[in-house]
Amino acid sequence: MTRGTTAVGIAVGGMGAWIMAAAFLSGGGAADPAPRDLCALIAPREMDTAVPLARVEHRADPRHDVLNRAECTATSGDGRQADGRRGDLAVVLERHGTTRFGSGWDEAREAFDWSREYAGGDGSAPRAVPDLGEAAFAESGPADSGGAAGARAEVTVLLGRDVLSVSYTAEPSTPDLAREAAEAVAATVLADL
Repeated sequence: MTRGTTAVGIAVGGMGAWIMAAAFLSGGGAADPAPRDLCALIAPREMDTAVPLARVEHRADPRHDVLNRAECTATSGDGRQADGRRGDLAVVLERHGTTRFGSGWDEAREAFDWSREYAGGDGSAPRAVPDLGEAAFAESGPADSGGAAGARAEVTVLLGRDVLSVSYTAEPSTPDLAREAAEAVAATVLADL
């Protein structure tokens, strides 16, 4: 073998290794686009029930094609409704793509599992929610430790490469009512995805 042939062989081998590394590191599987307006997927009835006199904001945040995120927040405007009710709602949809660490399905499952572990970290036991996505859990409790008449609930749902999170706080409310409202919002969003 001549000196020139050896140099070409090393160059071609090095280029092949670089191409393989680039293919491995890039992931190559873009996430599906997130809805432009996640708030529009919440049925008016569920929105009015959860957040009276709602002021709504939405945004979409694509990131490097491997995670597309849409967010909807709603807060009761002008304080409380005449009957004293108010609510705060945050709905987040994350659509996962393939990364160098795993497929979009693996990435979504890992995010969902991490959320469930985090939710149970305070000693509470997130409860499974049947009939929402592939897997779902909810937790609820008083809005604060001061014993006010408010309650909070969080529902997280795994559906394919999507993870949907609904956080809800209401006054006056009970933990069960807050959880039911959060589950209803999650169901109406999932119906239109």
